[in-house]
Amino acid sequence: MSTSRKILTISVLQIFLSGAALAAQNTPPESFISFRDAEQFAIENSHTIASQRYVVRSAKENAAAQQVKRYPQLSLGADSMFQSKVGSISSPVFGNQQVGSHTNWSAGPVLDWVVWDTGHITKKAKSLEKVADQQTENMDYDTRQVLLNARTSYINVQLAREQLRLVKEALNLARAQYAVVADKKNAGTADLLDLTVAHQEMVDRERDLEQTTGDLGVAKRAFVASLGFDPSSPGVDQLEVEPIRNVLSALLPRSDTYVDIDSHPQVKALSDQQQSHDLAAKSSSARHWPKITMRGSATFEYPNLGDNTTIQQNKMLLNFHLPILDWGLISKETRSSKFQAHSAKEQKEQTAIDLSRDTEETRERIKTLKELRGTNVRAVKDAVEVAKLMFDSYNAGRVIFLDVQRANTKALAVKVNSAQTDAELAARIAQLLSLAETEGEPR
Repeated sequence: MSTSRKILTISVLQIFLSGAALAAQNTPPESFISFRDAEQFAIENSHTIASQRYVVRSAKENAAAQQVKRYPQLSLGADSMFQSKVGSISSPVFGNQQVGSHTNWSAGPVLDWVVWDTGHITKKAKSLEKVADQQTENMDYDTRQVLLNARTSYINVQLAREQLRLVKEALNLARAQYAVVADKKNAGTADLLDLTVAHQEMVDRERDLEQTTGDLGVAKRAFVASLGFDPSSPGVDQLEVEPIRNVLSALLPRSDTYVDIDSHPQVKALSDQQQSHDLAAKSSSARHWPKITMRGSATFEYPNLGDNTTIQQNKMLLNFHLPILDWGLISKETRSSKFQAHSAKEQKEQTAIDLSRDTEETRERIKTLKELRGTNVRAVKDAVEVAKLMFDSYNAGRVIFLDVQRANTKALAVKVNSAQTDAELAARIAQLLSLAETEGEPR
């Protein structure tokens, strides 16, 4: 991050964290967040990504823990036992002699080692490694979604801001025209209907202003929340963003971004899940075969058989285990894992189809919106010209003010529709980027 960007980041953070101090000033400074900085904030502050990062670490540690089960395990073991009855030996010379002790104990280091298990532990560890890979892909997907949410929220603020600007312009025009109609009414060249209609239009625009002001506030708070900040911070109301045309001009060159479905994290995650279940099935199947374990110990024990003394005893035990009758337990667990692998494969195929559909729909929508932009430019130009000519005709006495109102409303609607088209186009490109192979980091 450049020095200027760091300064900007600190500045914006200070605005959010010191909202009360800003509110106390007569003219609080405006806080500005660029599109690029919004992307960076969203990733750095996302609790979703942070949570998934811990899930990935947990999965990796779990796989590593499984792998070390193949190595010899050294522990310190101790046990103690009390028995109420002990044996005795009757002798003509010594009489009854107690053999053993009521209290028995043993303590010392113990070494356990799985010598052979036909790959049960190793395959299980590889299965868990694939689970970790799956969680890594899920984190990539979460990152894309966080970016998409931040970008979309940013565009929503831009749209609400543009709509507010257009409504303010329309309100200023309505007020000016109402003043003209009022003067004409006083001069006797306009009737009460014209004055009432002019006043009605002014009230309608005032109502639109209240609505769009509220919409902008809601959009800003949703945007701030998408960046990981508290949406109730006082500084939110002073937040400013780039004009939508700037962001759209930066996004348009990326509207043909290549999308590799096979590299999408959802597809790769399901592929990892399928491989994980396949390896789990092989791990379970390995339990059909012999398992050899070894235990060695060097302990102090009491008593020493019939002699009630403490001795140091070294032992080595080799254990051979082969299932003969398990009522199908191992086979059923193996088949269960295989069925899960088949299920993951089918999900992967369907997900690839759904992603391909979403990609093509998004591309088609982007193409349509690009064409609409050109049409909107002409439509706005014509609507503004018609509204101007209609008011000139009203001043000339050829039409009533109701016709002017209709033309003004049409012009405002066309302008708002044009702004909505630009916003939707930007949002669609952002959606396409969230599908692209190279996404996961802001650019």
